[in-house]
Amino acid sequence: MPGIRARHLIGVLAVTVASGLLFSVSALNERRHPAATSDLSTLVRTRQEQVRQLETEVSSLDAAIEGFSPAQSGTAAEDAFTAGSTRPVSGPGVQITLSDAPTGQVPAGATPDDLVIHQQDIEDTMNALWSGGAEAMTVQGVRVTDRTVIRCIGNVILVDGTSFSPPYVIQAIGDPAALHAAVASNPRMVNYQAYVAKYGLGWDMQTKDALSFAPATTSSTVNYATVEETNG
Repeated sequence: MPGIRARHLIGVLAVTVASGLLFSVSALNERRHPAATSDLSTLVRTRQEQVRQLETEVSSLDAAIEGFSPAQSGTAAEDAFTAGSTRPVSGPGVQITLSDAPTGQVPAGATPDDLVIHQQDIEDTMNALWSGGAEAMTVQGVRVTDRTVIRCIGNVILVDGTSFSPPYVIQAIGDPAALHAAVASNPRMVNYQAYVAKYGLGWDMQTKDALSFAPATTSSTVNYATVEETNG
């Protein structure tokens, strides 16, 4: 019996020590990680409420997307611009001419691509003029609309499908002072001017007292594919 009692006492002592260790670890963990002792059911309810709110937002966005149509996509400003491009316009403005660097030896540190005008150069110039308040614009005499497409193919550009070789002339009607200021402060145009100075790319900007643009000849109507229904 003494042996059994001793083993019993040892077992009780072991449980007591283990319990003490567990309580100590639990207390230490609570100090280090207070969030671990938070009410789990409250946390679950909070997360469920957040999920419900997100589901409501998703439903609202889905409804907005379903209600969107091409006829509603244009803003008033875009509609006015589209309508304006179908009419002749005249007034003061500026003319910018971009041209390739002189042919011959490639300057040190340059590549052949550095010495020619790219589509991006033309688009950067156009964007700078728009930001300066340009009311209307032409590229190589082609009236720019919201459907105008400019693409670079080799050493020529396509403007609405018509190919042109350099030099490239961009005209814009608007306040000449504002247009000059916008171009001078535009970061991309500043970068272009660095290439003008370093590699000899062509650049010329002139104020024009009177410019006249004919109406755009490209259609502003959006065409899209449809499925033809057939019997059988």
